[in-house]
Amino acid sequence: MQETLLSPYWYRIAKLHPRLRAHVNVRMQSTRGQAWYVLHNQATGRYHRVNAQAFELVGRLDGRLTVDEIWQSLLQQQGDAAPSQNDVIRILGQLTDAGLVQAEVTPDVRQMVDMGEERLRREKRTRLNPLSFRLGLFNPSAMLEQVFPRVSGLFTPKALVVWALMVFASLLGAWFNWTELAIYGHAHFLTPRFLATVWVMYPLMKAVHELGHALMLRRFGCEVPEVGVNFFMFVPMPYVDASASNRLTSRVQRALVAAAGIMVESSMAAMGLALWLAVEDGFVRELAFTLMTLGGLSTLLFNGNPLMKFDGYFVACDLLDLPNLGQRSVKANEQWWLRLVAWVLRMPHEHQVQTESDRLSRWLLQLYAPASWGYRLVVSVVMVGWVADKASWMGLVILAWMIWSLVLQPCRQWVSSLQQAPGFENVRAQAAWGGVLATAGAMAMLALVPVPSSVVADGVVWLPPDAQVRATSDAEVEALLVHSGQRVVAGQPLIRLRDPVLVTQRAILMSQIDRSRAELNAAFGAEPLKVSNAQQALARDYAQLAKIDEDMASQVLRAVQAGEFVLSRQEDLDQRQVSRGQLLAYVMSDVPTVVRVVVSQRDIDDVRDRIRRVQVMLRERPGKALEARPMGQAPAAVERLPSAALGNKVGGPVPTDPADADGLKPSEPMFTMDVVLHEHIPRAGGLAKVKLELVPRPLLQTWAIRMRQLYLKHFSDVQGGT
Repeated sequence: MQETLLSPYWYRIAKLHPRLRAHVNVRMQSTRGQAWYVLHNQATGRYHRVNAQAFELVGRLDGRLTVDEIWQSLLQQQGDAAPSQNDVIRILGQLTDAGLVQAEVTPDVRQMVDMGEERLRREKRTRLNPLSFRLGLFNPSAMLEQVFPRVSGLFTPKALVVWALMVFASLLGAWFNWTELAIYGHAHFLTPRFLATVWVMYPLMKAVHELGHALMLRRFGCEVPEVGVNFFMFVPMPYVDASASNRLTSRVQRALVAAAGIMVESSMAAMGLALWLAVEDGFVRELAFTLMTLGGLSTLLFNGNPLMKFDGYFVACDLLDLPNLGQRSVKANEQWWLRLVAWVLRMPHEHQVQTESDRLSRWLLQLYAPASWGYRLVVSVVMVGWVADKASWMGLVILAWMIWSLVLQPCRQWVSSLQQAPGFENVRAQAAWGGVLATAGAMAMLALVPVPSSVVADGVVWLPPDAQVRATSDAEVEALLVHSGQRVVAGQPLIRLRDPVLVTQRAILMSQIDRSRAELNAAFGAEPLKVSNAQQALARDYAQLAKIDEDMASQVLRAVQAGEFVLSRQEDLDQRQVSRGQLLAYVMSDVPTVVRVVVSQRDIDDVRDRIRRVQVMLRERPGKALEARPMGQAPAAVERLPSAALGNKVGGPVPTDPADADGLKPSEPMFTMDVVLHEHIPRAGGLAKVKLELVPRPLLQTWAIRMRQLYLKHFSDVQGGT
């Protein structure tokens, strides 16, 4: 492609004499063998990095040379690698907007690149962000001077080793106690009590987190100019201005400053786990669980994750020696798309010099921005769903903001960059028509092209009542009359129970019968009234005896149908106490196995009408999908789960009402449906994941239905509140 070297706007700045402002300090940093320069604006406290190629221009801004003279010298020195006039205009505009340079007619440069106005609009949008906005409070320097001498021992190599050992020990503790943690988490995570504790505890944790940043900065001789409060999802969280770490020439020191918050939160999570393991159930254990959960999830999902622009991102940038990785990756991807569009529109484009010499840098620059965008999209969708469950109107507001910030705003910035590209004016009409056609094509695909979809639900291997062997009363298992796995016929005795209460009652009743008989024999022929009373008492006793004998006969549990007798663990039933209605065993017939599936109200409409294929994966057979088909009956609404194993009270996947002692009442409306496996399963009661493949449907129709469901949910919430 033809390279564009000249700019039609060059005449406006060619005769200017720009220079760096007096309050700008320059410091060089070495990154992967390349020189980078940090420009510190002492008036605003901001730091700006430029690479060596850009500094060839910045370093010549001394007020003596004109812009044209500087550019001509760059042409003579660098030849084809020299920046174009558009590059020079863009760099000067960015420097002017940052308050780093001044010239005779500074407003002209700002007008050409329109950077100042864009920055103001961007800052205003940031303040209006419903997800996050900040409020500066005060300068903490005096406070840090008093606090640091008292805690300086925490910022030594020995303390770093202790921290690493503590985190490693906590990981081992979590690994060995994972089952207990999972059960406790299912019962307490996201409950109202847990959320109330989080609301109070998280700002306090963030305060200690930010104090760690501030003290680490103080450890390396840097100042902290501001401390404030950042409101994230309407939760107040303190913050400190740690931009002074850019002054540090050692990337290890910069990484330690960024990692201070991660180390603080992971330490609190480790202490929370240790306390949780040490105490019994109660308020203190709930606090410990909250501390552990907040510290762990915050580190893994947000603060310590390099894909989010928090501490983990800055640690990665410094350790990898790739400053401004996110911004540079966005720029690299933007340039790739611009080159593609320039090729499609047959327009010239500027040649961009590849300054990254190693393969890892080029690879990260291409992949980081898409990966970060995708991760932030997933996190935002989860947030929208969670907030919408609590307040649907707020979910809609945050959804609109998410679409703007993650989709529309990047597209707007990309279109703006395209419009500023050299030669765009010559192809503006073609680009406009291309945009219209591309948008229309995308909308047509969304509205007309069916897209496959599926619903993944939880289920339990289910048997009809005739196949279930249940205790008829509270008793103990006296004997197992058949072995697990043995074939039985209908009516065959399986288990004999013994109820000590019935045995005692029968013995007492037999004594009463003997006395009644003796009284009857003594009074016979002498006292007719006593004879009549004794006969009536004897008849009552015999009736009670018949009832007790009937109950004792029912203690022998028999097979209702023919099949295979199955116990989960035969030895567990020997002499074991059982309660009335307790499931003891199964008689598995040769009929196909049924899985009872629990479907949420959100998915029930799709499940009723659009199922085209069913696959079941049993927990005891991970990785193997079994084909199934839905049974004829329609899904039914239920107030209780078909099995306690499905509820999170005992570690199952379905959230249940914490107030329900049985752990069977789901926390949201649920429906059940039965699917029949194509093969026979010799066990019942096991959990399963059921994939319900649906008839393809256009995405636009699916989104419209979801919006309707959200509206109806909000309407029902409003009606319920009134």
